[in-house]
Amino acid sequence: MVVGYFAAVATGIVGLVWGADRFIESAVRLARRFNISPLIIGLTVVSFGTSMPELVTTLMASLTGHPSVAVGNVVGSNIANICLILGIAALFKPLTTNVSMMRREYPFLVAVSIIVWLMALNGKFGRIEGGLLCGGLVAFIGWMIKSARDSEIAKSFLKDIPLENAADGIWGIIIKLALGLAVLTGGSRALVWGGVGIARWIGVNELIIGLSLVALGTSLPELAASIAGIIKKEDDIAVGNVVGSNLFNSLAILGIPALARPIPVTAEALSRDLPIMVLITLMLWPIARPKHNETGLITRWKAGVLLFIYCAYMIFIFAGGKLGF
Repeated sequence: MVVGYFAAVATGIVGLVWGADRFIESAVRLARRFNISPLIIGLTVVSFGTSMPELVTTLMASLTGHPSVAVGNVVGSNIANICLILGIAALFKPLTTNVSMMRREYPFLVAVSIIVWLMALNGKFGRIEGGLLCGGLVAFIGWMIKSARDSEIAKSFLKDIPLENAADGIWGIIIKLALGLAVLTGGSRALVWGGVGIARWIGVNELIIGLSLVALGTSLPELAASIAGIIKKEDDIAVGNVVGSNLFNSLAILGIPALARPIPVTAEALSRDLPIMVLITLMLWPIARPKHNETGLITRWKAGVLLFIYCAYMIFIFAGGKLGF
C-alpha cells in the first residue's frame, strides 16, 4: 500500500504539470478564437492557468475533507516559491530584479500576505474572507491591466502565451481544454490521496505534508518556468513570476475554495507557518531590493541563504517545532 501512495504522488505531479500545460494552451487558443486581446489573455487566462495545479489541488483537498492539506499547500507553495525556486534559479545564474516591480507589485504582496494571516485569526477562511480575497484578485488584475506596459508580472504572463495553431478546430480546442482539466482534477486527487496516505504512514499530520510534499509538487511548473527563463536569458522575469504566483496563491487559491467551502485553519498553521510565510515575504526585500534606481541582484551567496532557510524550515516542521506565539 505504501508503494501505492508514492506512485499516486508521482502520478499526480505528472498529471498536474501535463494537465496545466494542456489547459493553458487550449484556453489561450480558445480566447484568441473569440478575438480576446493578447494582453487580457496574458493577465487572466495564462495567470490563472499557471496557478491551476495549486487551485485544483487546494479545492480538491478542501472538498474531500483534508483542509490542512489545502492550507499547507498555499502557505508551503509561497514559501517554496521564494526560498526554493528563487534559490535554485539564482544558483544557475545571478538574477536581476526590476525596480518598478519591487516598488509596486512587491508591497502589494506584503500587504496581501499580512491580510491573509489576519483573516486566519478567527480559525478559518470563511465565505466572507473568500469573497474579500476574490475581490482583491479582481482589483489586482484590473490594476495590472491598467499598468501592464511596464509591469514585470504582466510581461512574465504575456511571455507564457503559446503560439496559435491554425490547424486546430474549435471543437478540437474544447476537447483538449476538457482533457487538460480532467487530467488536472485526476492528478490533484491522486496527489492529495497519496500525500495523506504517506502522512499517516510516517506518522505526521496532514498540514506538514501539505507544506512540503504537496506544495513542492504544485510548485514544479514555476520552477520549470524560472529555469526556462534563465536559459532564454530572461532571468529578470523570475522574481516577477514568484511575486505574481504568490499573489495568485494568496488571493485566488485561498479565496475560490473558501467560497465553495469554509477552510478551517489549525492553531499550528496560525502560530507557526503563516507568520513564517509573512517573514519570508518580508525577507525578499533585502535579498532582491534594487539599489537607488538600478536593478537589484540575487547573487549565488544569497541563493545559498534562501536554500538554507528552506531546508531549515523543512527540518523544523518535521521535527515538530513550535514558535510559541
